[in-house]
Amino acid sequence: MGKIKAEDIKNFKVEGKVFDEKTLFAIYKLMSRGVVKTVESTVKEGKESVVLSGKDKDDNWLALKVYRVLHCDFKTMWKYLIADPRFFRVRKSRRHIILTWAKREFKNLKIAFNAGVSCPKPIAIYENVLVMRFIGEEGIPAPRLVDVEIEIEDLEEIYSQIVEEMKKMARAKLIHGDLSPFNILLLDKPYLIDFSQGITYEHPLASQFLSSDVKNINKFFEKKGVKINENLYEELAQLLGLKK
Repeated sequence: MGKIKAEDIKNFKVEGKVFDEKTLFAIYKLMSRGVVKTVESTVKEGKESVVLSGKDKDDNWLALKVYRVLHCDFKTMWKYLIADPRFFRVRKSRRHIILTWAKREFKNLKIAFNAGVSCPKPIAIYENVLVMRFIGEEGIPAPRLVDVEIEIEDLEEIYSQIVEEMKKMARAKLIHGDLSPFNILLLDKPYLIDFSQGITYEHPLASQFLSSDVKNINKFFEKKGVKINENLYEELAQLLGLKK
């Protein structure tokens, strides 16, 4: 995909089953509002979304997460949303669910970022397009934790940093819900990404989601030879105010 500007958007090809007319219009609106100046390239393609790189008017790099309206598993998303006290009134229609899902990630990112969590800064949301700061250098995304070979001494420091980020989220009453080495980028420090499944401590499955996050992180680092915090779940649950 070549770089596009606002005046080019009408001629932008529909590709990857993502850029339907409404999605193109959403990108155009973000451009016309001055949030995005150019869309540069495709960074990552997944089943539910595509991440694009872009730039703002000051040439700062951006990441645009575009949710696939036609090919998302909206039925599973709906089940997640109606269990979330913040979004339980969501209508069971494909487009409404996808747009609410995008808003949910934006809201979760705002909570995390405002709590000082190392994550992409949320910038804007319009329809199914979420704009945030790009984690990487010169349009090249930072590698995922799972893809990097790291010395044990550095791994110990990274584990300590990730645990601290989890505690920051817990103090903000937020649980990532899908935390794993696949959703952590390494640049100057670890950055947590992909907050779409994030929930608050009020969610009926909060304990289950927290336990999953802790197990994913501890299992990865333990296999690498890092001494893990055996009491991490209990410490986070206490910060969250979860009932035993």
